[in-house]
Amino acid sequence: MDNVLKDILSELNENEAMKHIVWLTENTPKRISGMGDDKKAATYICEKMSEYGLESKLIEFETYNSFPEYSDLKILYPETLQIKSLPCCHIASTLSEGIKADLVYVGAGGFDDYINKDIAGKVVLVEVSYAPATPEKARIAAEKGAIGIICMNWGGDEDVICMRALKSVWGNPTLDNFNKIPQITGLSITRKAGEYLRDLCEKSDRVEILLKANATRQWDKLVQPLAILEGKEEPEKFLLVSGHLDAWEPGVTCNATGNGTILELARVLAKYKTYLKRSIYFVFWNGHEIAEAAGSTWFADNYWDSLRDNCVGYINIDSTGMKDATKYAVDVSRELSDFTEGIITEVLDEKPTVKYLTKTGDQSFFGVGIPSITGRVSFSEEYIDKTHGATLGWWNHTIEDTLDKVDINNLKKDLMVNAAYIYGLVNSSILPYDFNKTCIDIKQKLEIISKESNGIIEIESLIEKVELLKKSVEKLNEAKTQAISSKDKSQLINGVLLKLSRILTSPFYSACDKYQQDSYGLTVLSKPIPLLYPVAELNNLDPASLKYKLLYTQLVKNRNRISDALTECIELIKLFLKLL
Repeated sequence: MDNVLKDILSELNENEAMKHIVWLTENTPKRISGMGDDKKAATYICEKMSEYGLESKLIEFETYNSFPEYSDLKILYPETLQIKSLPCCHIASTLSEGIKADLVYVGAGGFDDYINKDIAGKVVLVEVSYAPATPEKARIAAEKGAIGIICMNWGGDEDVICMRALKSVWGNPTLDNFNKIPQITGLSITRKAGEYLRDLCEKSDRVEILLKANATRQWDKLVQPLAILEGKEEPEKFLLVSGHLDAWEPGVTCNATGNGTILELARVLAKYKTYLKRSIYFVFWNGHEIAEAAGSTWFADNYWDSLRDNCVGYINIDSTGMKDATKYAVDVSRELSDFTEGIITEVLDEKPTVKYLTKTGDQSFFGVGIPSITGRVSFSEEYIDKTHGATLGWWNHTIEDTLDKVDINNLKKDLMVNAAYIYGLVNSSILPYDFNKTCIDIKQKLEIISKESNGIIEIESLIEKVELLKKSVEKLNEAKTQAISSKDKSQLINGVLLKLSRILTSPFYSACDKYQQDSYGLTVLSKPIPLLYPVAELNNLDPASLKYKLLYTQLVKNRNRISDALTECIELIKLFLKLL
């Protein structure tokens, strides 16, 4: 660890971060996108960033938004009972008389949970979790013919209801996907009420309910803060550091703590700006909770050229400083995993839990191909099991996400690790990317696809190309060590590393083309190589059927896209090494 980083870490003050957290909580408790407090919070952040010496401004954009209005839930049969509820956002609102329908419990609400269940014209009861994410639960329920969805909270006996939105379309909709927003009504209830309804469904011949739920659907203009700390050697190159600004009331650990963390990082880093080689863009996303990553998607679309050419990485800071969290865990792009693990071990003197990043949260930059890190002091597996999947605390997205849920010591740890990430990515002579693990990951997944394909789609040559790419990456890594003392050669290698991330990320870890966004929490994104994984379906289809022929044609095209990406990377490295 160099002396500048040591000085930065020593100056970080968790109590300074806590001042911002308290201010946001007490002065802007309703930071729901478009309701006013979000703009007030954004203005406060901009003023603080300017005070710290950063160039800051408010960016205005328009998004497809929603406000919760009203809900009512009654059991009509086999008993009569009123149940407390909250409406979900981005729902198909009911008429004033509501809808009467049978209720069916479908567990987590994934595709497998619907096997042998007839839910057409019915309402489904699902357990809130990230497997799949709630918008994907709604999308699947609508696809299966359900007319409503009831989300039972995670946690235990706490009398709290989780606030949710059901818009599965990521960011602003387009002509192609506007009609894919689930046309389904929905509301949320407590864990205890959900378990009661679940047990009633399991022991009764049927359960009839009366459901009423209303929420708006509208276009709103939002603002989000952007602050720039300019680097001294390569100011055009920048690291993107962000966290979401908007929050359900009062939203302390989701995400006032993240906002406070970023502000304190900016304050201290600004003092050391003469030591920073590359620039840092601090952005506080709006439209995260209800409009599903609208702010980060807008930024990806409207800053595309700059992101593609100059962004060296993306650090997303969310839900830092959580009470009862015990171990640092990080989700990271494969090419940054060794760098990240080394940072955490050095700063905290502990071995973290490292997982490969998937497309969730505000990870709106898979299309551009920007390597990303998002981590925090997290809960143990035992805690998460006990709280039925509450990876961000049983209080997440409820009115109990209050100031007493902050652990000041965990906040300090999160500050220090994020500062070290930032410093390493901004100041390293050669970017700390290693695509060796990316190649290993791709090969393993292609082998799974090959087995599933049974030869229907040609995969073996892709595996051979990955092996060749891995050998090329090893040669590139050797060149990195030899060129570290040469500024010109380092910049050339960094250009190649950026280009490799741009080429590989989208086709191997997304299911859409690079200029679009996947549906939020889309099930196939959790599968090996989403573009090719549907090959498994072909084995269960009649080759003479229309669906088989259409899917087969698409998979061949997807296979060719994968092949082109691998070939392009191999040729890029070969050309670079020849020139070097």
